[in-house]
Amino acid sequence: MNCPDCSQDLPFPETQHIGSISICENCGAEVEITSLDPLMGRAIEEMK
Repeated sequence: MNCPDCSQDLPFPETQHIGSISICENCGAEVEITSLDPLMGRAIEEMK
């Protein structure tokens, strides 16, 4: 799966579940898995 902000490939553990979070090493965006089949995610927006 790619980062929705910068399109960099994201590292996720092999045993993924809905709600797993990964941090993009390129831009720092936090991405949460929202679907396993197909694998999809969304950027987590910070509250300001």
